[in-house]
Amino acid sequence: MKTSIKWLISFAHAFLLLGFTAWWMNTGFTYGDEQLLIKWSSILKRVVFQIDKDPPKKDFIFINLAYEKALIPREDGLGNEVITDREKLGRFFQIVKKNQQQIKFTFCDVFLQGRSENDSLLQSAVSGIHNIVFPTHFDSKDHIEKLDINVPRAIADYRMASSGFMKFKLFQSDTLPTVPVLLYEKLNKKEFVHRKGFYLDHNKPVLNSMIIDYQIRAHELFEQGEYPVVTLSELLLLPEEVVVNEFLRGRFVILGDFNTDVHETVFGSTPGTLILINVYLSLTAGQHLISIWWLLFLLTGYLIFSRIMLFPPPEDDEDHPPSWFGPLLGSATFLAVFSIVSYLLFNQHLQVLIITLYINLLRFIIQQRNAKWSKDDFKKWLLELRETYFNFK
Repeated sequence: MKTSIKWLISFAHAFLLLGFTAWWMNTGFTYGDEQLLIKWSSILKRVVFQIDKDPPKKDFIFINLAYEKALIPREDGLGNEVITDREKLGRFFQIVKKNQQQIKFTFCDVFLQGRSENDSLLQSAVSGIHNIVFPTHFDSKDHIEKLDINVPRAIADYRMASSGFMKFKLFQSDTLPTVPVLLYEKLNKKEFVHRKGFYLDHNKPVLNSMIIDYQIRAHELFEQGEYPVVTLSELLLLPEEVVVNEFLRGRFVILGDFNTDVHETVFGSTPGTLILINVYLSLTAGQHLISIWWLLFLLTGYLIFSRIMLFPPPEDDEDHPPSWFGPLLGSATFLAVFSIVSYLLFNQHLQVLIITLYINLLRFIIQQRNAKWSKDDFKKWLLELRETYFNFK
């Protein structure tokens, strides 16, 4: 076959891989095995090359609500259930309301279901605060849960794989914005547009699903104390002017249960509140944007990859015909390096391990044409394929 024809086929195949990558990255699925590649990419960027910079510590205040609990009667039976103390929340938001012009934004990660005797206090305190948001969720029938207090709200749901959290969808059910989207739009004066299945940020195409960076990590927050963390009870013991001047002024105020509402991530146990904040920070860093330079990088890489994979050089020994195992191993290494370079240059993790499934299938087709497989060989191959590639949720 002529070299020009080989390059033409490789070019068409590169577009196929580009389309497949775009589709897969926009889904909510990930491979559990991909977390190792993502973790090492982040270590290279943050520790080895020191490219990442932590968000300014003076911009945030984290208020832990893990110890602010109250009991309310169960609505569907006898006994009580535990909720976040709404009397304390009401007192705190009275301070926020009077000084809201001096506070950047407030995210209170408290799911306001269940009724208490202090609901009217909390409702009165929150009403009139402009830069604030609370979370809501989907129920078992995919309907948005109703809150028992009327507050600004946004979706805070995300998919958890068996290996932990890795990927976040910005818009649930295609059009419903999540908490990080609302924060991004409010704090950065931006607006997402949804047109015919595509998402735009100021006319720039964006990904709806993203593997996020962790610009603020749990160990930096709780073990190293790089960012201020206080309990609500501690704040309420202080005079109002001290609370405002020393803790709230000019800051993004983040309230949540940092002890029990935790999930596994590639960097260990992380509070759900911190996951949502890191999604917002990833948006602010432009990680969701699709640039023309990144697309050209992908197309060039996939072109080289396709040329090597589809037309491997023949071996010199005539008694040993070309093997697909060598190119397969080389391809996996190439794709891993390709993903790391994409992250270092464009802040975009690539989910390249799924492409190795396609390579394996292609190798199987080639082997089927050139050799006879027994039923046992075929069964063994299917079992290996399932163990290697279908361990995600």
